[in-house]
Amino acid sequence: MSCSITSVFTFKIESTFDEWAAIFDSAEAEKRHSEFLIKPLFRGVSKEDPQKVIVIHQAPEGNVQKFVEANGDWMATHRVDLSTMEESSWTSSTTTESCCD
Repeated sequence: MSCSITSVFTFKIESTFDEWAAIFDSAEAEKRHSEFLIKPLFRGVSKEDPQKVIVIHQAPEGNVQKFVEANGDWMATHRVDLSTMEESSWTSSTTTESCCD
């Protein structure tokens, strides 16, 4: 059984946040997310750095990484600097065995 993981990503963009958010919120992005059962929960911009973005998703374990692998070129065309991407993963279980096995 696959468990639901909450993934927190931060990365830099090479556009304004509003330009990037319009793409992130688009029907095309929604379709691409749904193909990997990804539910975006939050997206925002750093108060200190207007080029730094945070995205929080919930998805079956490994699906966000598969999405990035499958859609990296598409993301890069929207001025996402993939080299700056950092990720952390979160679950509501204290043991991975009870959630992800």
